[in-house]
Amino acid sequence: MKKKQSKKWDEYIALAWDDMARECIKREIGKMLAIPNEFFQKDWINENTELKVLRREEMEDDGDKNQSGYDLLSRNSLRIQAKFRSSTIHLENTRRHSKKNQGAASQSGHVAYRVEETDVYCFSRPEEGCYINTDDTEILAIPARDLEDPKNPGFIRRSVPKSIVNKYKGRAIEILESMEKEWALNAG
Repeated sequence: MKKKQSKKWDEYIALAWDDMARECIKREIGKMLAIPNEFFQKDWINENTELKVLRREEMEDDGDKNQSGYDLLSRNSLRIQAKFRSSTIHLENTRRHSKKNQGAASQSGHVAYRVEETDVYCFSRPEEGCYINTDDTEILAIPARDLEDPKNPGFIRRSVPKSIVNKYKGRAIEILESMEKEWALNAG
């Protein structure tokens, strides 16, 4: 008896995508777009700013098996954490509760990022209900130092308040380019 030919994973991914988009399952869409978002932001930054960035996987192994802290790196070593967020901007992640993460853990079991892990957070924010075309996706760039939690110094807020979102809305190119120049001056 001949074994039936199965579909490739990309076909199943396309079926899952169609189902999630039709049902508007934002949480699962966000998970599915985490890595594609890194490619999207890399292209967007390289095409729209003076920066030239690479994905972490395109660089030499830095010894961090968990690849914590950042996803993209500029030629001047500006570290960028790429996030896809369709509505609220939350910043908790799942990490082990360890000595290293003391003070960062929440009741939910999630852990806050440390301020020094990255230099800037870039959020891809699609127009409400639009997950098909990247042209309708806004990039929001916020310096990590401006996301420090006043109630938990040394760590990033677990969610970004609207006042901070509004402060940085529409300024991604300006923020990234000014931080790149600042980083280059401090490194030199």
